[in-house]
Amino acid sequence: MMRFLLNCGKFEGMQKSIVWKGLQYDTEEHCSINFRETAIIIRGEIEGWAMLKALYVEYMLILNPDWTIREIEIHFTLGEEAHTYNFIRHTSGHWTDASGTLFRQFGECRFVDISLTPLTNSLVFKSVEFTRSQAEQFNVLYFDVLANEVRVDVQRYTQIDDTKFNFENDGGKFAVDIDVDHEKFVTQYPNYFNMLTTS
Repeated sequence: MMRFLLNCGKFEGMQKSIVWKGLQYDTEEHCSINFRETAIIIRGEIEGWAMLKALYVEYMLILNPDWTIREIEIHFTLGEEAHTYNFIRHTSGHWTDASGTLFRQFGECRFVDISLTPLTNSLVFKSVEFTRSQAEQFNVLYFDVLANEVRVDVQRYTQIDDTKFNFENDGGKFAVDIDVDHEKFVTQYPNYFNMLTTS
């Protein structure tokens, strides 16, 4: 059972649902986005197979109304191994876990990225005012689910047009053009994710 530490205000009744198909691995994600008085609450469930093992991921995010991160909680099981992460980003920019332990190495990370969902790419698109053809670079708190690892990742985004962004990381060794809809949610992440439905 997931539990958040922050008061998110009353529920205002607005909700969006998205389903993505994972292409690199055999997965499907169901994501719900709920709009509250003082926060946006996102919950996703990913099920399928990866590395010849059964995979289940459940994540929840608390965002500010401008789509910046306040808290992230992830539970995942790969085969018989289960793991949990819970990190909070404070207004000071510091990251702690649920017990209050400070992680100074994550202090410059403005965004989060979960390896098995395109939802976290959309958070960057929705919270940053991009200028077309001008690259924006960010330090990101990256959750590599299959490796059971949390690390800092340097990511670079360039807006190509209203529905396409170029994404690079690993010093430019990985690059891909990501398609988005009019709300900036990922519709196609070539070889990795396709949006199936949205409502």
